[in-house]
Amino acid sequence: MSRVQPAIHQAVVLAGGMGSRLGALTAETPKPLLPVGGRPFAEWLVANLERRGIGDIIFTVGYRADAFESWVRGRTGGPAISSFVEETPLDTGGALSLLADRLDEHFFVLNGDTLFDAPFAELAALLSDSGAAAAMALLDVPDAGRYGRVRLEGSRVTSFHEKGGDGAGLINGGVYALTREAVIGRNGPFSLERELLPELTAEGRLAGMVSRGFFIDIGVPESFQDAQRSVPSWWAAAVKP
Repeated sequence: MSRVQPAIHQAVVLAGGMGSRLGALTAETPKPLLPVGGRPFAEWLVANLERRGIGDIIFTVGYRADAFESWVRGRTGGPAISSFVEETPLDTGGALSLLADRLDEHFFVLNGDTLFDAPFAELAALLSDSGAAAAMALLDVPDAGRYGRVRLEGSRVTSFHEKGGDGAGLINGGVYALTREAVIGRNGPFSLERELLPELTAEGRLAGMVSRGFFIDIGVPESFQDAQRSVPSWWAAAVKP
């Protein structure tokens, strides 16, 4: 298996939510630990990060944090994995400022219920070369209305739009390269998607790039069922010699 060694070697996986849209499936098990293709979904995320040369992974956890910590303790080999427990819900960004002393100068952030095979090395290079405070991986999809649209001019993100409307467009893929400077000094819960990223966009400090990598969000029952087949199939093709 070939490895790409990015300039960023640390990733934070946001895994604190309850996953209520999956109903009884998450009554006892946090969404990223649900079985997909015979293994916890989080294992696929870790495996993909490892093949990208990322050796330090922090899971921010809240709901059923005990299950995550048991999973972390039970793993052997592979990247160094640790957890950060949110004692109260901190939205998608609040844990990052509290983690500041554990973060590298540049680090990746990704959602714990989404697998996006983004070009991590290229995203790291974009962050460094552009002088931006953050860089995000975007997807070009046939129906952007479900997700909300992102406007990209060159390598700069210029606007976000709410869900709705018809037709193809660019959407947020949920994989970011961030500078520590972008998150330190914030107090309490805050949202990456609704607060930080729009603020950086208004300041001209958010870069973006389009990827055609494999993408799936297991947050709804239909896509969770689809993941049982599509994730192992994608992985077999991705690691094929």
